[in-house]
Amino acid sequence: MAIPFAKILPTRGREPGFGDLVRAGQVRKERAAKWLRLYRDESRDETLKAIARRWSRPEDFRLFQVNLVRKLTNKRAQTYRRAPKRVAEGFSQEALDALYASMNADVILKRASRLAKLLKVVLLQVGWKESERRPTLGIAAPSVLDVVCEGDPEDLVRVIVTHPNEDARRVTYSDWTAASYVRRDWRGVPIPVEGNEDGVNPYGRLPFVPCWDRWPDDAFFPRDGADLIEAQEAVNVGLVNLWRAVELQAHGQAWATGLPAGDALRTGPDRAVTLPENGKFGFAAPNAPIRDILEAIQFVLRQTAAANDVSADVFDLDRRAESGAAKVVEQQDLREAREDDLALWRQYEAQLFDVLRTVVNTHAPGTIPEAATIRVDFAEPASALTESERLDNARSRVDLGVWSPVDALLSEDPDLGSREDALAELNRRREEAAFLGAPLAGPAFQEETT
Repeated sequence: MAIPFAKILPTRGREPGFGDLVRAGQVRKERAAKWLRLYRDESRDETLKAIARRWSRPEDFRLFQVNLVRKLTNKRAQTYRRAPKRVAEGFSQEALDALYASMNADVILKRASRLAKLLKVVLLQVGWKESERRPTLGIAAPSVLDVVCEGDPEDLVRVIVTHPNEDARRVTYSDWTAASYVRRDWRGVPIPVEGNEDGVNPYGRLPFVPCWDRWPDDAFFPRDGADLIEAQEAVNVGLVNLWRAVELQAHGQAWATGLPAGDALRTGPDRAVTLPENGKFGFAAPNAPIRDILEAIQFVLRQTAAANDVSADVFDLDRRAESGAAKVVEQQDLREAREDDLALWRQYEAQLFDVLRTVVNTHAPGTIPEAATIRVDFAEPASALTESERLDNARSRVDLGVWSPVDALLSEDPDLGSREDALAELNRRREEAAFLGAPLAGPAFQEETT
């Protein structure tokens, strides 16, 4: 069922343009809501609509689906495959970990990265739960968003978040600018907020962080991504047709000649068929195009996977074992896409911490020092090579002089940053090994400089 949106009526008490803004994005919001339904396995209504365009009784069809939207979306969203390590700089590490744990950041950011892949943009919203004296983190999808930008899509000047309800008259809105926060009813009329009767934004900035699937061109809401949804709808209809063909033509059709027209022929293993002289009896073999339908569905699945930087064999249940090198080539597009994602989400993490500091210090002054920053170390993707293959490759490069141990460590953990940081980390580990009496501990590394 579609998310209901209120009909904004012209009425006294609302600023000009609010209703126009909310109405203008209605089609876009409904489209995003539909994409979310498909991701959540709620495609029944959409499939029935497609069938109804050609058949008068769509309810007679058996519906089931293979959710390639969720499969491919989750497969592509690998940034938060494992929780990243956040290192506090100029701030207590324990306090930082506690703040992020209190707002369940790792779980929410993983979901946000997936929804950004699906919907192409989401907003992270930092809030405050006064009863528990802790920050909160939420996700606002395009299905409930209206945004005003000033030139650059990053320069948000106004954000309106719809709070949907089954009853259209109970829909409300949160209307944010850098200076104001107004809660509105279904008509757009301001609702008094206890403790903030003047409608002031206490943070002096928008408590949101926009997260795109890729860097935006000229619009806040990207217009791409429909190919995955169209493929899902085509596969759903194909599966319905496949099962319909199986049900109608899975068994042979009995036939007989020499009997009066219209007489029913009762057959079965416990019945003898009596025919007149020269009468004939048999079963017509079914000719359902099951193989053709299956090949068409598989074609759509594989092409859609390949178009989304995912191995075309992701839906193949009969895959043969492949070498690690073959898997590396196969996953190259996905790895390149993930590198792009890491660059984006490092920036989003930094912006999120900046907003978090503002919100937390507004309600609990002095909690986060103004000069504090964080460094985010994302988990490296699982290598298609085996552990022994990967170590042998690194050892051979070091033995040949192509790499130093610093290069090997940077290959293992690129988020260390500079070579100086990697060298310091190597020496720290070597000193630790020496302290523990490890047999491979030796003198500290010194990298030559030119």
